[in-house]
Amino acid sequence: MKRQYLYILFLLPLLLACKPKAPTHVVDAGTADFTKFIAIGDGHTAGYMDDGLSLGGQKNSLGAILQQQLMMVGAPAIEMPWMSDQDIGLNVNGLSRLILGYKTDCQGISSLSPVRYSLQGETAGFLSSAYNPLKKHTNFGVPDLRMIDMVSTAFGNINLPQHNAFFARMSKDQFNLPGSGNYSSVQENIFDGGYPTFCSIYLGIEDVLPYARSGATQNPMSPLAGFPGVGFEESLTQLCEQLYAQNVKAVIATIPNISDWPFFNTIPYNGLTLDAEKAASLNQIYNPIGISFVVGANPFMVLDPNAGMFGVRPAVPGEKILLTAPLDSVKCNQMGSIFPFRNEFVLTTDELATIQLRIEAFNAVIRQKATTYGFALVETGDFYEKLTTGFTYNGASLSAKFVSGGAFSLDGIHLNPRGNALLSNEFIKAVNKKFTAKIPLINALNYNAILFP
Repeated sequence: MKRQYLYILFLLPLLLACKPKAPTHVVDAGTADFTKFIAIGDGHTAGYMDDGLSLGGQKNSLGAILQQQLMMVGAPAIEMPWMSDQDIGLNVNGLSRLILGYKTDCQGISSLSPVRYSLQGETAGFLSSAYNPLKKHTNFGVPDLRMIDMVSTAFGNINLPQHNAFFARMSKDQFNLPGSGNYSSVQENIFDGGYPTFCSIYLGIEDVLPYARSGATQNPMSPLAGFPGVGFEESLTQLCEQLYAQNVKAVIATIPNISDWPFFNTIPYNGLTLDAEKAASLNQIYNPIGISFVVGANPFMVLDPNAGMFGVRPAVPGEKILLTAPLDSVKCNQMGSIFPFRNEFVLTTDELATIQLRIEAFNAVIRQKATTYGFALVETGDFYEKLTTGFTYNGASLSAKFVSGGAFSLDGIHLNPRGNALLSNEFIKAVNKKFTAKIPLINALNYNAILFP
């Protein structure tokens, strides 16, 4: 019996030595150098969400979340043109960001709806400079930045209508007096103080989005051809050439199909719901021109100069009623029926096809540049398509549905923090693949979706 105990005591150290160790995760930059990282992009990179730029949005921006993860492989600390810690937010019209709150409609019914955080946005943000020569920005996300704006000195000129107040507050030219005529471009500000070793590029959405948001009534899309500052292709080429000449590696992203976003899909084309009395009333008005209504769901009426002598017709499947459509007027003032929706609230199938063709042309250029200059490529369309159909992530359901989908912010265009974390993972996957890096993916559930009151 004693010999058995001695045998066990002899084996115990050996058994303990064989105890399996917890797996270690190797983190490696691969062939990339992230020590001087810069994120270049529009409002998505900047943290614009809920129709405003705020401190909370900046901290949860695509650029910041991506850079935070790249810090594991040598990227520097995040430096942004930070907004006030009041977190009220600010858009170009001086309004605060949106939050989810209770709103009473024209029928006296209260329900959850996007409402403004306060009566006024952080307007002081446009009156003070966020430029610090001792702390160069690592995030050059500028709300409303188009590809063709990259080399434009008018973009930072406070004396011109092309002036972008978000860029002005972060530009070194903020210190110039009005009328000095000395304004630099976004591109010059990015490379102020030297070139990065690695950058992310997510541009092109704003080259088509303002046109789509206007119902194709204003803000023409950027042309494909033309000199830098005029045409999309040459503007991107100039940026890529600058980076390539300095041996800067990059990850660049294509443009998604923006018409799949909640802004364009929350209000259905046949969202005109009628009872028997309202259907009969509209039939009296429209039957003489061959249009009938039924009890229940009906297409909205829209203005169309090509729709016969009266210039009105029912919306058809595939057309988009924009989120800017005044729903209170639909409920109480017969908007979308007796008073048809104006063009600014509708995207027709022909307009949608024109927008998609331009996006595809831009994406062909982006893919070609990624190949030519050896950049990693993110196909953002694949990611947004998954949101459109809906998918499950770590047990959580995500989709492109407005408010409840869990990925988009309350403006129906920009992603919320969780959505930005998911999109950041697409950038990381592309970097890992192209540069044989081993950068861990982000747990997107650590980031908020829409906050309910």
